[in-house]
Amino acid sequence: MAGDKRSAVILFRDQDRGDSYAKLLQESHAAVETIPVLDHRYLLAAADIADIIHRHSHDTNYSAIIFTSQNAVKALAGAAAEWQSQPDTSMEQADRAAEWRRFLALPIFVVGKATAAACSAHLFDHFAAGDIRGDQCGQAAVLLPEIIRFCRQQRQLLANKPQLLFFCGDQRRDTLPNGIAGSHEADLRQIISYTTAGRQVRAVTDELAGAMRRIATRSGRISLVWMVVFSPSGARVIVPALRALERKGLVCPERIQSSGAAVYRLAAIGKTTASELVTLGIDCRQVTQASEPSEHGVSAALQLARYH
Repeated sequence: MAGDKRSAVILFRDQDRGDSYAKLLQESHAAVETIPVLDHRYLLAAADIADIIHRHSHDTNYSAIIFTSQNAVKALAGAAAEWQSQPDTSMEQADRAAEWRRFLALPIFVVGKATAAACSAHLFDHFAAGDIRGDQCGQAAVLLPEIIRFCRQQRQLLANKPQLLFFCGDQRRDTLPNGIAGSHEADLRQIISYTTAGRQVRAVTDELAGAMRRIATRSGRISLVWMVVFSPSGARVIVPALRALERKGLVCPERIQSSGAAVYRLAAIGKTTASELVTLGIDCRQVTQASEPSEHGVSAALQLARYH
């Protein structure tokens, strides 16, 4: 892939989630670094899975599962593994495994390829494949009409509103809950599966300074460092870290070049993240937005920005 080997990229993302981005961007940039900016705490436990399975088997009979993030998938998978391994006099282990497989036979709606891949990796083994839908939908707003169409069909079959189960984080947006409620086609149960908090700005600042030093050491003269931001929560950590390094004279925005400072520019995974960067005081001319929330969308945006 043609690219600009005078530029480097820093991905503000968990290492295990950033590998596909790093692999692609290394083809067209001199160096790629990854710095995590968020901490996640999983909330689901074995008792939660027991309750969900009981409801599904006896009371509610859910029609579909919804995920909008990989962390929700991981939270559910971890709690399910704990539930299946625990001794439980009310249900034999083989019966628990069978009930879990029956639950996972439900249609699973996801936002994007990464969440779909997480479902395949953490919820299913190589002997089974899930009915995963929405992997081509990069945003919840794009997935919503597909969910509503499904619910309308299910309502006609069941003669009742279908029941949906949404595993989400504490900072989830209202697009799906409001859209589903407004359609009057289904009832939605939301389960907060994990919390998200920004890491300490000082720690991220130190890691960012270290990444800049490594880039300079390994790659020689770099004309531009791209800072790729993946969420509004991450933006709220990254901008203060950049400001701290600006005050030290280590970095500077592209349009305000300073002698001896590394020049940077920001790229946002989507519109909401780009808006948050501007709200935090970043010049909108400094922010490039990916055409789609994927490694290819980010790569294309960085390539296109070279000519603007």
